[in-house]
Amino acid sequence: MNAALRTIPPLAWKLAGFALLGGLGAVVGYAAASVGIAGDMPWDDALALLMAVTLIAMGLLGAVNVAMRPASVPKGCGVLQVTVFLMAGGLFLLPLYGPAWISSEGLFAGIVAVLALQTVANVLLWRRADEMLRRVMLETSALAFWVGQLALFLYAAAERLGLVGGVTAWGMMAILMAVYLLASVVAALRRGLT
Repeated sequence: MNAALRTIPPLAWKLAGFALLGGLGAVVGYAAASVGIAGDMPWDDALALLMAVTLIAMGLLGAVNVAMRPASVPKGCGVLQVTVFLMAGGLFLLPLYGPAWISSEGLFAGIVAVLALQTVANVLLWRRADEMLRRVMLETSALAFWVGQLALFLYAAAERLGLVGGVTAWGMMAILMAVYLLASVVAALRRGLT
C-alpha cells in the first residue's frame, strides 16, 4: 500500500467507506426512481431491492478491503464474509429480476441452491471466526431476534384488532433483513469492528 495512504487515520477510512456506501445508495435510488423501477414497486419489493443493493455494496466494499490488505496481514474470514454478503444480495434480487427465460420452478430451484451454498459459507465463517467475530455474530442474532419479536408481536396485535393490514411473507423477510443489518451495525460498533 502507498505510504501516503497509510498515514490516513482509520476513522477517516471508515467515514470515507460510509460516504461511499451512502453515495452508492443515493445513485442507485436516483437511478431506480428515474427509470421507474422503484416508483411502481410495492413497498415490500422496494425494500427487498434496497436490501439487495445494500448487501451487494457491503460485499463489494468488503472485497476492496480484503484486496487492499498488505500481503503480511492474513485474509482471515474476509473472503467468506464477502461471499455471504454477495449471495444474500443475490437472493433478494433473484425473485425480483430473475431471467425471464427460466420458469418460476427453475428459478426457485436456483434460489434453493444459492441458499444452500450461502448456508455452507455461513457455517465455514462461524467455524473460522475468532472469538470477537463470533461474539458480534451472536449479539447481532440476539438483538435482531428480540427487536423482531417485539415488532412482530406489536404488529400482530394491531392486525388482530383491525388497526393495520396484513404483510406478505416477502415483506416480512425484507423487514427482517433490515433489522438484522441494523443489529449487525450496532453489534459491530460496540466491539469496534467497523
